[in-house]
Parts: sequence; structure tokens; C-alpha cells
Amino acid sequence: MLFLILIALASSLRIPKNFFISNIERTVSLSDRYVQIQSKITFQNDGVIPIEKIYYTIHNALLDRLYNVNIDESNSNKIIEDVDVKYKQNATVYEFTLSRPIEPSSNLEVELQEHYYKRYKPLPKEIGLEDEQLVQFMDSVYFFTPYLVKNQITYYETPKIISYSLKSATQRNQLLEFGPFSDIKPFSTQIHTIHLENNTPMTIFTKASKIVEVSHWGNILIEENYSIENQGAKLKGEFGRVNFNKYNPNVGKHSLKQLSASLPYDSWGVYYKDEIGNISTSNAAKGKLNGESQALIQLRPRFAIFGGWRSNFTLGYNLPTKKYLEQDGNNYRLTLNFSFSVKEMVSDKYNFQISLPEGAYDIQIDLPLDVQRNDTLLFSYFDTVGRPTIILDKATTSQFDNKRIIITYKLSGLSILREPLMIFGTFLFAFLLIIYLRRLDLQTLKLKE
Repeated sequence: MLFLILIALASSLRIPKNFFISNIERTVSLSDRYVQIQSKITFQNDGVIPIEKIYYTIHNALLDRLYNVNIDESNSNKIIEDVDVKYKQNATVYEFTLSRPIEPSSNLEVELQEHYYKRYKPLPKEIGLEDEQLVQFMDSVYFFTPYLVKNQITYYETPKIISYSLKSATQRNQLLEFGPFSDIKPFSTQIHTIHLENNTPMTIFTKASKIVEVSHWGNILIEENYSIENQGAKLKGEFGRVNFNKYNPNVGKHSLKQLSASLPYDSWGVYYKDEIGNISTSNAAKGKLNGESQALIQLRPRFAIFGGWRSNFTLGYNLPTKKYLEQDGNNYRLTLNFSFSVKEMVSDKYNFQISLPEGAYDIQIDLPLDVQRNDTLLFSYFDTVGRPTIILDKATTSQFDNKRIIITYKLSGLSILREPLMIFGTFLFAFLLIIYLRRLDLQTLKLKE
């Protein structure tokens, strides 16, 4: 997702009278654990001036559930605070700058992509081991926008429809069609619900972290920690492993049985563990994903995670320093991925922590995301003054936030030798101490004789 900057504006949105949405076609996918909405929007400019910016609004009740929004014809976006929209409509406004303006007497079709999590409500709240998971999805009949909409139609793709509240909707197998609707006023809303079957595990990360330790003498150590929760329907009654393990494709379909992760192709020393210890039920293979060579990991939890269950696990690996760390004299440039490695998951809270070698200074970070930064010192083995450590915190993080983070710093040659000199000095001191104690022991024996 593009960089979002929060700014304050005193005036309300200024939308030309003759600029409107002539047509919008929304497709809402309800087949996964997260909701994806793809909208084809045609903007019509019947005015006399070019339009360079368009606005996207979202109700604040959904703001913390939106983890990605993007328009294909834009090259930047930012959140703007509009007083009227914020207080009268209880909404937040995104301002998108178009890659090319909409000229007078012309139109432009854009594709809007929205990704949400935590949009489903289990109904019923508890189900048995072999039951289907039913959920309720709530949405607005109309596209929530500050523009006049001349025509709108919405399609809901579902695995299986149980019921829906909008009586005028048309059902074709497992597809619901809402509309077409005409001449919809700005900020129009009408809530409706869809009751559907969705056996996808409703899992999220309540928190995730990536801890990076950089060594100029060895490797880059990375450890990722996860706290996972299944927010789907809770398991009714007691869990029976015998029933769960029996051959029946309907048993526990709504439980999480495995996750996928992608690591850099040259990663090594991969380990996977939980609170009990190492977990051997995982597979690793090197291949290509989205055209890039990567190490693909299949992570199977120690036990399946049902609705209401929680678990913690750790994924660790090493990277070669020489490939990710560039040197120019005393200047160093480190390039890594910011987000976590597990795919198709969203985390409520994310923490990125990187510890640089002792003596590193003039530390700069280039990251096109809105994060909170804290600097501290971390002491490890053989450290004397502590390692400069940068801690970055971000809310609602996903693979859309897996941007390149570039960290530049300076480090003198003497500081690089600090660690090996400390190791050498420690062993030398221990060696001399042993010699001294041996001689002291011999002198004591001679005195006794």
C-alpha cells in the first residue's frame, strides 16, 4: 500500500458540481478469511477544468479493518482530515493523486481495490467438529462516496448463500446481484446482511514481530515471533483427537491446519518452534513465487487451531551478510524486507527490531510506510557499550506492507574489530588465569612438602 500521510485541512471537500461517477461495478469476494472488494469506477468530468485528484471515503467503523486500499491510475495517496466528513459523516477521506488528469468532457475508468479483515461474524457462535461454519457479513447497499453516482451494481461471490436481508437482490447460484441503482446521492448508505457458509479458518495474528541481528563477521540472524488466534465459530463441546484424525473430509474444515511462508532464496538454518519446543511437521523447498526465487515453507502447527483457540510460534533463519550489506569505506547500506514472512495473514500489531554492530552511528532509515520509531541500546554477548537498536511499530500489517527497508550507517574499522578482539581477550584472560592457578597450586604443594 502506498505511503499514507496524515495532514489537517480546515475546509471541506471541494468537488466540482459537474464531476461525478457515471458508473460503478463492485465485486465483493466472500470466499476467503479476508474480504476483497474490486470496484471498476468511471469518473465523468463535464466541467471546464481538469481533475487531478479524486477522493475515497470509508466509514470510521471500518477504518481499523481496512488493511489495503489502492487505485490503479494513481501515483500517490494520503489521508486528509476533513472536518465536515469527519464529524457529519463519521468517515475518513483518502486523497488520490491521478497519474494523468481527467480532462473536461472526458471520463476515466479506474480500478479500486479494498482488502478488509475481521468483517465476518460467526453465526452461530459455536459449532461441532463436523459442522459447517456459518458467518454473517454486513455491508452497505450503496458505495460510500462523496460523489453523485449515476449507476451502480454490486456482485457478492460466496461459497454458499444461506440468506440475505435485501429482498430486491437477485440470486444466481452462489452469486448475489444488487442493483442496478441510479442517481445515488453522496454519502448514501443502507446496511444489509448476508448469511453464508465459509469454512475458511478466520485466523489473524494478534501480534507479530521480526527481530534482526546484524554481524559483520558472520551472518544476519532473523527471528519472527507470532501470536495467532482463530476468530471463527468456537468449538462446541470437548475436542476429540480420535474423531479429528479419522478419515473424514468434513472434520474440522474450519480449523487452521497449516500456514505458508516465503523466505529469501539464500536463507539457511531455518527453524520452527513453539512454547514446547521444535516442531518437525513442516516442509521446505526452493522454488519461484511471483517470478522470484524463494524458499517456500509449509508450517503445520502442533495441533489444529479451532475457533477461539490461540497459539504462539517462532520462525527463524539466517541470511548471508555479504549479499544484503553493501560497503563503501566506513559507510554501510543494509536492505531487508520489512514485513513478516507468513503469507496471506494480517497482524493487529507488528514490531520490527534491528540491532546493528556496536559503534554504528549516523543511522538513517528509508521506509515508505507510516511507522513509529524508537531507538535504544541492546546488550548481548561480548558487548561493552551496547548495540544500537531501532524498533519500528506499526498497526494492521500485511504482505502489502512488505516494502524494502533500507538502513544506512557508519562504522569505523576499529569498531568492526571490537567483537573479535573481545573474544580473543576473553580467551587470553582465561588462559592466563588457568596458568596462574596451576602455578599457585604447585607452589602450595611445595610448601606442604
